[in-house]
Amino acid sequence: MSEITTDSSANPLLSLFLENFEAAGGVILYPQKGESIQKALTHMVKAEGVRYFAISSDVPNFNMVSRLLEGLGLERPQRYQALDLGITRAHGAGASTGTLVFVFSEGRDHLLTSLPRVHLAVLRREDLHENVSHATISFLKDPEGPPPYVSLVTGPSRTGDIELTHVTGVHGPEKLYLVVVS
Repeated sequence: MSEITTDSSANPLLSLFLENFEAAGGVILYPQKGESIQKALTHMVKAEGVRYFAISSDVPNFNMVSRLLEGLGLERPQRYQALDLGITRAHGAGASTGTLVFVFSEGRDHLLTSLPRVHLAVLRREDLHENVSHATISFLKDPEGPPPYVSLVTGPSRTGDIELTHVTGVHGPEKLYLVVVS
């Protein structure tokens, strides 16, 4: 993976985004001092009991991440319904709300943001914007037309519809992890 972002203090926009992302229930997954991405992913996989994963081909450093997870003994299932972990690229993010933007044009990769119980998003630092409208405008103004699938995600899936009790993971992943790369 590209350099992992571990110090957000030098970038106020990134600091605001990370603060809002965590406030919405997301988990920032990046190595702490001296920790490698392999160690961080290993810890997440063990903590979440992940056995099966799928990864979108547009994730930065797709091959390296895929090999790393396979090296941890994870498998790719034949059916998406068996997924524990879905890994996708976040195509944008709005710092003011901690919201991630996912854009998919074809295939079934959009299912990786909603079917697995754990979702890992990889965001490139240059795709971070002050708000969601700035993060989505270039996709919506594409001369070939807007993409067929745009999803805005602020934290893991949750609802308060069940007897006014807040429940996570009802309509999507219970956990949302994020890695920010340069």
